[in-house]
Amino acid sequence: MTTVVQRAAELLRVNGAAWGPQVATGTELSIGEALAQASSVPGDATIAEMEWLRQADRDGMYDDPNRPLDRLVQHLEATTITDADLAEHLGPNWPIIVETFTTVAAIGFDDYVAQVRRSPPMRVADALDIRAQLQERAAATGLREQWARSQDLVAAYFERCIDESLSRRDPTEPMDEYIRDWSLAQALAHDAVAAAFFAERAGADEDQVETLARGLQIVQAPERFDRDGSLTRTVQPGENLSAEDAELLDAEEPFLEDE
Repeated sequence: MTTVVQRAAELLRVNGAAWGPQVATGTELSIGEALAQASSVPGDATIAEMEWLRQADRDGMYDDPNRPLDRLVQHLEATTITDADLAEHLGPNWPIIVETFTTVAAIGFDDYVAQVRRSPPMRVADALDIRAQLQERAAATGLREQWARSQDLVAAYFERCIDESLSRRDPTEPMDEYIRDWSLAQALAHDAVAAAFFAERAGADEDQVETLARGLQIVQAPERFDRDGSLTRTVQPGENLSAEDAELLDAEEPFLEDE
């Protein structure tokens, strides 16, 4: 991961840096674009960016609202990402989390969604409840922030993929069909990363972990599993929202109902 951030910093020095693609001129790159170009392993750019952002926030890079972009590039250039950093970021199971996450990313967003669409029902009806129970267990073991960051990793990846996919959409294609099963695809990735967070760890409920992991496994190799009539393709409304966004939505609901 250190190599990724250092390559990205070099790309920014050579090509110039911009706050975002919308304001870039000539060869300029945003930090996110530079990280994507610097990464040779699908998913690594997202992991590197999320860890760099954590370190940048820790080091006060965002305390000054008028910070120059070059200051962030300098920080990126000086950043190292060690195994200890990833453990602090994602918890003791970070290697399994990274492997699970990059497995999804390696498929590619469009191909992954296509796999989900072709797959038989694969998700238990109470998947979200199981995730909530595992989240509580993470908090009880002092890993609340690591749990949140592991789930944020999935959210950040899908947000970027969805934005890119929407920008490529043919306006004549019906939106409902175009985005069909996107939410399910993301929910399955959240389930799999939640399972990875507790995989092979003492004290974890093995049945819960295996149940959440199985959804993605069925998508990847449906021929290995017998059909199970209890499985669904159900996603709860808003379940892919971050905790902060979910709280905002809950706060807004009474006002929406009054309108």
